Amino acid sequence: MQGDNEHDRGTAHQLIRAFRQLKHIPFKNRNPIENCTPSETMTLFTIGGAMRSNPAGLKASELSSLMNVASPTITQTVNVLTARGLLERSADPSDRRVVRIKLTEEGARLTGLARAAMHARMNGLIEHLGEDRAALLVELLDDVFAFYHGERPEEYSVWCKDNPGKPIHSKEGE
Repeated sequence: MQGDNEHDRGTAHQLIRAFRQLKHIPFKNRNPIENCTPSETMTLFTIGGAMRSNPAGLKASELSSLMNVASPTITQTVNVLTARGLLERSADPSDRRVVRIKLTEEGARLTGLARAAMHARMNGLIEHLGEDRAALLVELLDDVFAFYHGERPEEYSVWCKDNPGKPIHSKEGE
């Protein structure tokens, strides 16, 4: 019995080590796309994604909530991106007191470049791991997410550009 406990402790330590290593993956130190910081790029991604279902754009409070960032931080980022011509503010046609934020044509172009760079990095990872191991990694990470959110993988859906509202995978292989 003690041997099982030691094995469990060893596996637990290996998982802890593996999760700690994830913190050191240089996602944020990647090459910036046309001098956009990672937080600016994520802001553009978030607004672009929201505009698919709401072409009028987002209110600053909605953007703040989606990104889980304080309103003053969002305001500062939006100001910088607006000054660079990547975002525009406009009055909501149904309520002139509400200001909507959306991508400009240049913002959409830059978001496309950032998306292409992200896909290239992920394709490099898939090439490194191989298709089968990459698919297994996705399944395992989905299961980890579900575990920490108290859900079963087949019960949750992750937003996906190509299939909004459709689960990326399920245990049934859908």
